[in-house]
Amino acid sequence: MNTVKPWELKKKVLPQHTDHAGVMWHGTYLNWLEESRIDSIEKTGITYTQLLDRGFEMPVYKIEIKYLLPIMIGEEIIVKTYFITNKGPRIHVNSTFTNINNKIHTVASIDIVLINKETFKVVRRIPDFLENFLKNLRKGP
Repeated sequence: MNTVKPWELKKKVLPQHTDHAGVMWHGTYLNWLEESRIDSIEKTGITYTQLLDRGFEMPVYKIEIKYLLPIMIGEEIIVKTYFITNKGPRIHVNSTFTNINNKIHTVASIDIVLINKETFKVVRRIPDFLENFLKNLRKGP
């Protein structure tokens, strides 16, 4: 298991997050994964808007979600997120959806890439101002 403390986002499953059976709808997972990534990024000291203003974007390249147990209306869920970066442009993000008893309901793996917003080309050399940001994402809160 990962020894780095994860970034955490606490959520509660509301009626708008579920289907008619009260089970969390699959699209909600994508929204919460995005919210968790943006929240984690902002906790490192740079807002996503600042990243955009500097001419960069971080779109999803690949996503995989494994639904292990259903998540039901009214449940409190913690999205735990780990970031793995290296010299290349890809940032790997692992997330789990756990209940308050630390039981894992869902695991997700997402790859995002840093791109130049103007040219839509992948940025292969990470700008200096982002090095600390990526280091802080890796080490967790």
